[in-house]
Amino acid sequence: MESHPLIYIRTDGNETIATGHLMRCLSIARALRKRGALPVFIVSDPASVSLLQRMITPGEAVERAFTIMQLQTDYRNPEREIPVMQSILSSHNASCLLVDSYFVTPKYLASFRQLCRTAYLDDLQAFDYPVSLVINYDLTVDTGFYTKADRVLAGGAYAPLREQFSLCPYHPWGTVRDLFLSTGGTDPFHIAGGLAERLCALESWKDVRFHILTGPMHTHRAALSSLAERDSRVVLHENIRDMASLMASCDLAVSAAGTTLYELCAVGVPSVSYTMADNQIPGAKAFARAGLIPWAGDVRNHPDFFDSLLSALGGLRDYPEVRQEQSARMRMAVDGAGAARIAEALTQKLH
Repeated sequence: MESHPLIYIRTDGNETIATGHLMRCLSIARALRKRGALPVFIVSDPASVSLLQRMITPGEAVERAFTIMQLQTDYRNPEREIPVMQSILSSHNASCLLVDSYFVTPKYLASFRQLCRTAYLDDLQAFDYPVSLVINYDLTVDTGFYTKADRVLAGGAYAPLREQFSLCPYHPWGTVRDLFLSTGGTDPFHIAGGLAERLCALESWKDVRFHILTGPMHTHRAALSSLAERDSRVVLHENIRDMASLMASCDLAVSAAGTTLYELCAVGVPSVSYTMADNQIPGAKAFARAGLIPWAGDVRNHPDFFDSLLSALGGLRDYPEVRQEQSARMRMAVDGAGAARIAEALTQKLH
């Protein structure tokens, strides 16, 4: 391993693309720091800077653990930033560049391959990426798709989760008392409020508390606050530092497909997923096929979406043995140590 290798991480987050890219890259950056590397974030605009700074802990901020460089570019058109990126990589003796963006092109990635090792965090398989390393932590990956990469890391073992998810104790209880609800950063379809209102009205859920994640970009934040004021069973959570512990305090979970499903697996919380974007569907189907997390469908084209979601939740609530078996399968599939494995690969010589 090189002495304090400089690793650039190019990613973004905002109200349109939400916070997922930033969150998983920050997990990798923290693992890189533990290995003695120097991770530096490169983002497009002030929105990404602001979101990333909110995710960094007070201790990390005091220690100046992560440098953030702002390009003042359009994250939707990355090819325009190629010259400035080339200048950064060539003038600072970069060891590796990790890119996490859905907007990159073959030209963009190929432009940096002669300057340093390059890595791409993929979950779309949009094209054959010309990079040194591809990371795809989908449960089932066709690794033969990647012919231009020197190396491929594939499967749930490489899910870049925060360290808190690798050693989180969990026990599935016989009675459901707490339900965890995550809808992503924005919740444009008001799933959290729609589901919570229906659950609060049902006698069979009268003894259950509903823990809902919200945040500054949540589209229906005001409506959720109003619901929480009317019903004490609705508990809103924002800026959670120890997400693993919050999940572990719950008996059931509902989440949009994405990184949160891997987190729920690492903890072992019996869950139901749904989708609201095309890129979420393959992952949701993969979790369902593997017998880990059932998929209630896509909110955009499912007229009986909430009925399907309630039915799936009821099936888990009423059968503790099913929840226990599901929890065991989930923890076997994802152990929460993926970020450390990625950091190890990024700081090794890539062949």
